[in-house]
Amino acid sequence: MNTSIKAPSSIELATIPSFPSALYDDQETPQIVNTSNSSQLNLHEYGISTFPLTATSSQAPMVENVPENAVSLPPMDGGFHAWAYLVSAWCMTLLTWSLPFSYGIFLNFYTSDPDFERYPSSSLALVGSLCNGILYLTSPIILLIINRYPRYKKNAIILGVVLCVSGLLGAAFARTISHLIITQGIMFSIGGSLVYYPMSTYFFEWFWVKRGIANGVMTSGTGVGGIVIPFVVESLLENYGRRAALSSLAIAFFLLAVPCLPFIKPRVPIAQVVDVRSINMKFLTRSPFWILFIANLVQGLGSFLPSLYLPTFASDLNLSTTSGTLAISLFNGASALGLVFLGWLSDAFDVQWSILISSVGSALAVFLLWGFARSFAPLLVFACVYGFLGPSWTALWPRFVATSDRDPDPRQASTLMGTFIAGRGIGSVLSAPIASGLLSHPWYLKGKANSVYGFQGYGPLIAFTGITLLTSSLGSGYRFLERKRVHQIDTEI
Repeated sequence: MNTSIKAPSSIELATIPSFPSALYDDQETPQIVNTSNSSQLNLHEYGISTFPLTATSSQAPMVENVPENAVSLPPMDGGFHAWAYLVSAWCMTLLTWSLPFSYGIFLNFYTSDPDFERYPSSSLALVGSLCNGILYLTSPIILLIINRYPRYKKNAIILGVVLCVSGLLGAAFARTISHLIITQGIMFSIGGSLVYYPMSTYFFEWFWVKRGIANGVMTSGTGVGGIVIPFVVESLLENYGRRAALSSLAIAFFLLAVPCLPFIKPRVPIAQVVDVRSINMKFLTRSPFWILFIANLVQGLGSFLPSLYLPTFASDLNLSTTSGTLAISLFNGASALGLVFLGWLSDAFDVQWSILISSVGSALAVFLLWGFARSFAPLLVFACVYGFLGPSWTALWPRFVATSDRDPDPRQASTLMGTFIAGRGIGSVLSAPIASGLLSHPWYLKGKANSVYGFQGYGPLIAFTGITLLTSSLGSGYRFLERKRVHQIDTEI
């Protein structure tokens, strides 16, 4: 039986005859929202399908008398408002994620900065690990709060912009590593979370049928920003120093974020949201959720390490600083294309194929390309191939949500998506200390192999990265258990 949900592509109207719920039409019939204050009733008793103003595959009855206080809703998956939201969300994604993902450039500079050169690189790497990790780990907490109090979403976004700008300014004048951790590591990441997650809750209101490719486009802002940001950061740091560089980034963040705020808005006005339900946690009892969650967590353990250590690795190869920056830039640029491609692929085919392509492909890139990249050209090839396949895993999250829980409620979907984001955050936080231990751990091949596996202790790091990525391919096994469960149900019947 086809359980997919069909979303309307034309302008909708939703009506409530005498009680607050919603009726849903096909692609040609408008939908009406009645904003009158009426008593809450169980609409299923009246044979009416309930769902808070999103999509449905059912045909709605003809609405002859339109209430005077009805409002029209802009279309899903298209139209000016949907595309304006997507472009603004793309820009905000670029701002909140590009700097943490480009922390390798900062790390390379901080190791020679007079204020921080006395600290080991593993301690300085903790700043980037915290920044990425907090951005991921705070997702379920923030999503639960803002879904409970939706009126404060815009306020949360504005507060997030203020914290991001303050964090960058604070890092500009940091004198110790503790100051750097508080400002660039914690303040910026909490601010980024307050910007990104309230904004992302609107995603499932604006896109449903095209949610895979739309999510790929939105998250590709990280990759596109990653093409430019590393060169901008390196140029600012080298030519003007840390204070001027971070202050300039703070000003640019503010000037680019403010124009996006008017277009980051809900499809359904908050005052007209109906049928507010508690989050259904039944997905925690389903095997597909846990398989995908564990695969997602394991993938996060290894996926951050190449981008974190590429500039340092290039320096250890005696390549110029620009070489490491170029590698990071190509890595991020390839990830933008990979996010769009895998997002489209997950819409067109079963998500298990996208899982296999991302996990197995990125693992092979680590083992065969990074493991033998002893010069500039092979390093760039690795950055492009891995960048296309590894980070693009995040484009699959909307399909993970749809696979784990069939409830199309946008609040339910955004909360579940936050759970997957947090799982990846756990991997991000753990990856830095694990990598630090691996780099300093005795290794049999160190100094004995001509490949990178014997180069300055990078062998264990490469092996760990490749194994975790390959292990995440087991996430495609959710389909096997799903088919087995359906077969058991059919047998019982």
